[in-house]
Amino acid sequence: MKKRNIFIWDIHWCYDELKLLIKKLELTKNDRVFFVWDYINKWPKSYKVIKYLYKNREQFSWVLWNHDINFLKIFNSKLLNKEQEKLKNKLLEHPKILKFYKNLPLYIEEDNFVLIHWWLNPEKSLENQTDIEITNIREINWKAWYDFYKWNKKIIYGHWALQWIHIRENTIWLDSGCCYWKYLSAYILETWELIQQKALKTYVKI
Repeated sequence: MKKRNIFIWDIHWCYDELKLLIKKLELTKNDRVFFVWDYINKWPKSYKVIKYLYKNREQFSWVLWNHDINFLKIFNSKLLNKEQEKLKNKLLEHPKILKFYKNLPLYIEEDNFVLIHWWLNPEKSLENQTDIEITNIREINWKAWYDFYKWNKKIIYGHWALQWIHIRENTIWLDSGCCYWKYLSAYILETWELIQQKALKTYVKI
């Protein structure tokens, strides 16, 4: 069976939906799964998401996003909310997982695509993008950054759930808002297939 590059968007804490989506994908040992999203937030299953990804790290690839970076920046402070404190304590109980989590990259570059969370400044080289840019900034002069993007490689990104799904010639964005009672989405690069799992409940009302 041919290798598939599969991308899954903005899980946040939707652990149960993630497991159901992975089952639908019927993964083989040749497949590689990339995660285009925030892994955590203030909800109770964030640690289960991180643990599951760590357990499958030989086949799964993932990078840090804004919620993860913000959490790690205040990890040793008194600014953590109740659920973040619980997550911190679970990670401290498992130092190997914590070390792995802290050392995730900001982006992944392959021969035919770049995986980032959200932003890419088309005027700067990839290695010179900052964590603030990659994980937070959305617009240049009131227009979306991807309107200015002219590189040859596809950019795979997420972060703006309210904008739903955008598949363009050289950028792919499928943040379908699972935590808002929508869908967790997976995109198969080679076949252009979109596989979705309906959210099991509303986690955040908008």
